[in-house]
Amino acid sequence: MNIFLKKTEDRSKPNRRDFLIRSTCASLGITSVVNTIAQLKLVGSAAAQGASGDYKALICFFHHGGNDANNLLIPSESSNARTHYQNGRGVLSVADSAFDFTPTGSQAYFGTTGQVTSRLTPQNAGAYNPVGVSGDYTQNKMALHPLAYPLANMFETGDLAFVANVGTLVGTQNVTRANFNTLPLSAKPPQLFSHSDQQVQWQSSLPDQPFTRGWGGKLADLLAPQHGPGDLSLSVSLAGVNSFQVANTEPAYFMNSAGAVSPLSGFGTNYTDALRSTSLQPVYNDPASLPGGKYNPLAALSAGADPLLGTNYRHTTAGWRLRAIEQIMAMQHASLFDNEYLDSGTNARVTEGLVGTALSATANGTGSTLDAHFTNWFPTGLFNPQVPDIANQLKVVARMIAGRSALSNTRQIFFVQLGGHDTHTSQTQGNNTQGHQGLINQAARAIRAFKDSLDSLGMWDNVMMFSASDFNRTFTPNKNDATGGSDHGWGGHSWVAGGAVKGRNIYGRFPDLTINGGIDCTGNRGRWIPSTSTDQFYAPIAKWFGCSDSQISQILPNFTRFQPDLNPITLANRNLDFINFGV
Repeated sequence: MNIFLKKTEDRSKPNRRDFLIRSTCASLGITSVVNTIAQLKLVGSAAAQGASGDYKALICFFHHGGNDANNLLIPSESSNARTHYQNGRGVLSVADSAFDFTPTGSQAYFGTTGQVTSRLTPQNAGAYNPVGVSGDYTQNKMALHPLAYPLANMFETGDLAFVANVGTLVGTQNVTRANFNTLPLSAKPPQLFSHSDQQVQWQSSLPDQPFTRGWGGKLADLLAPQHGPGDLSLSVSLAGVNSFQVANTEPAYFMNSAGAVSPLSGFGTNYTDALRSTSLQPVYNDPASLPGGKYNPLAALSAGADPLLGTNYRHTTAGWRLRAIEQIMAMQHASLFDNEYLDSGTNARVTEGLVGTALSATANGTGSTLDAHFTNWFPTGLFNPQVPDIANQLKVVARMIAGRSALSNTRQIFFVQLGGHDTHTSQTQGNNTQGHQGLINQAARAIRAFKDSLDSLGMWDNVMMFSASDFNRTFTPNKNDATGGSDHGWGGHSWVAGGAVKGRNIYGRFPDLTINGGIDCTGNRGRWIPSTSTDQFYAPIAKWFGCSDSQISQILPNFTRFQPDLNPITLANRNLDFINFGV
């Protein structure tokens, strides 16, 4: 599994592409070229035509390591679910009194004064009771972890919803506690409690097939012809290699959380020493007429004291050198080998130019920066560094969306990741920046800051972000003292946020929290059998992003094993109508 590959090939032996990757990088010395050469499909960014147009961005927020969702979405007050929560969670439980609190000092939440609450008031009362459980199991009394207050606020304003008890399922046979141990292995996800296997299965939604592509990569491959110019990838990863974006023709472009783009060196900042207009980008096919925003390296020299007059190159040493390099890049050869070799450099130059231009719209200190929305939610003294990496990842995503006019895709798929969720020990440490509660604190603030930044751009309705993770964790702790944590589980709660989300609701079916019974798959640790498959969770998201109902099977081949279609009646009957497809 390698996201660098457009097609499956044996890379254990040297081949022409490996030679190109290594030799071109070495000769040109371009940091960002690694992405380009390895993929030969370069950019990852998003763009709209006009203010927002048909533009949509999809963001996968991956909780790496297995997020303990039992301590994110929590029964509150008095209900059978709350009683089971208190009895089962033990040392990991969150006291009901903790949901109402007054944040102080560096822990304060931006824009709030006095007491706040992380209690929820879902609109779909009783709709998410566990199947087979009589009465009103939760009494619609739910809360989020106190440090998830920014998410609770988004929930209450209708910008965020939860889908309860989602997980990987094969779908050929119904899995129950009674038959879990006797079902054939083919009827259950393989390596069910393995980090690496479940990460791949969550990101491909195909537990019963060898991995080839992620469902995000399939989505990019399918939609690229309609929503991209054909030479720019629809996918960008802010968190390195992942399975979600592995594709055939649209592999991801990798960026770091600093938003750094590395241009050719020796030509001044953003080519200021070499180019007359740094906002223009090179076009290497010597067109008869120039497209907007482009310059032609093969433009004829002008007569006179300044022979580069009429071109975009300055009459400087740097200008002459850059023109020579770019003219070499623009050459065509009879040899396919030579052309592919040159394409590596030209693609790299185009990529860093486009992405750099997109990011320049919100460069720090320009007055149009989105930094304020993130510093608002990360006050000095809370984290060190002040703005943690996950927030910076989302800030770069916001900056790419803000700079979309520099590009040409009307669809974009981003991947961000928050690590550290493998909380086998010291899961709750009484410290708001450590353990699982520290991760909740980071995630909730970063997501809210991202939402605020998109609001400032007028683009919140054009964006959808959803959560995924390896798996939930065991409901019961593995110790009964302060060093206790939780182990690898199965079904857990996912969230989805965006302007098209029918927020302030909990969808799917909340699990029966009965230990050693109910939907505890085996034993007495609280490993919940999922009531909603990843396919059912992803299918409405793919439809909102641009897939027709008939194309869903191309992205999620197992989907119809769980439900027949995405008809509004079908979705309502399964309590999965969490998206307004008209937005």
